[in-house]
Amino acid sequence: MRSLFKKPATLMYPVVPREYKELTRGHIDVDMNACILCGICAKKCPTDAISVDKNAKAWSIQRMRCIQCSCCVEVCPKKCLTNASTYTIPNVVKIADTFEKPDEGEEAAPEGSLKCDDTCVYCGICAKKCPVEAITTDRAAKEWKVDDDKCTRCGLCIENCPKKSLSIS
Repeated sequence: MRSLFKKPATLMYPVVPREYKELTRGHIDVDMNACILCGICAKKCPTDAISVDKNAKAWSIQRMRCIQCSCCVEVCPKKCLTNASTYTIPNVVKIADTFEKPDEGEEAAPEGSLKCDDTCVYCGICAKKCPVEAITTDRAAKEWKVDDDKCTRCGLCIENCPKKSLSIS
């Protein structure tokens, strides 16, 4: 009889929605307008929950495989991934959420090309940091080359260049 006159100990779900704490790790959200489909998130995912198909302009995640570790969020060069505070709705079927890059009219090539100025010391750090292996350096011959077809213009090489001699123009 005592419990009839007290407040309930549990939430009145679904009437009263749950309030999540600020740092709750729920599920991964992607901003496809900012995404360049570089694939770094897929390479860093420890459970292989993320897949990127550059030709189809699609990014997908298997929600039940994702462990919300935020590795993909931390390594994204364009910061288009976020860890939302809400959880994936439970389901008996394992679903892969697929997001497609919106068409911008005709096929637009990434703007600019990667350039290196005279301050380059051909150290090769840019080539090591490139996630798609688009850069090759030869210190002995003092040569630096970039494969524009492979380059995603993610900017990791620019950020890691010790002489700041790289730019996209």
